[in-house]
Amino acid sequence: MSSSLMLCCLLLLFGLLSEGREILVGGKSNTWKVPESRDETLNQWSERTRFKIGDSLLWKYNAENDSVLQVRQKDYERCDRSEPIRGYKDGHTNIELKRSGPFYFISGEEGHCQRGEKLRVVVLSPNHKRSIFDAPAPVNVDLSPNYNRSVAAAPVNAHITNKGRLNRGAWSLLLLLPLGLLV
Repeated sequence: MSSSLMLCCLLLLFGLLSEGREILVGGKSNTWKVPESRDETLNQWSERTRFKIGDSLLWKYNAENDSVLQVRQKDYERCDRSEPIRGYKDGHTNIELKRSGPFYFISGEEGHCQRGEKLRVVVLSPNHKRSIFDAPAPVNVDLSPNYNRSVAAAPVNAHITNKGRLNRGAWSLLLLLPLGLLV
């Protein structure tokens, strides 16, 4: 196998099999704020996005007047800021999702959570059927006259970048490739 072909194969494997994406919360900067309406919540965005173990959530917000608190479910439901799991106030918060299941986040600012500034993210189980190309999360289709088509037409996984880490399967392939066992 020529070295240039091997390099192309390695780059292809790296791109296809890397794990861990960096996902911009809400799909754009400055979405961590009190929503302007109940039709535009971060939980609606979260429900349309698939999260996997190893992904990271990235919040970009104004640190002068907001913060992010990771909380337990009961504190999320009550908007209780008194005992967060972790708190962040840097304006560029990056949190890795290291396990499957739900994660809960609320604003650390007085009254913001009560007005809807909160986020629930559900990370898929490692046993969830995977493919090299993740399918978008299903979107509920409502054909009533009041249906907001712009919500369904929005990109499901906008502003997602790979963090460049390889999973175990990719490492195995990378080790076998130089040995010529895959050709």
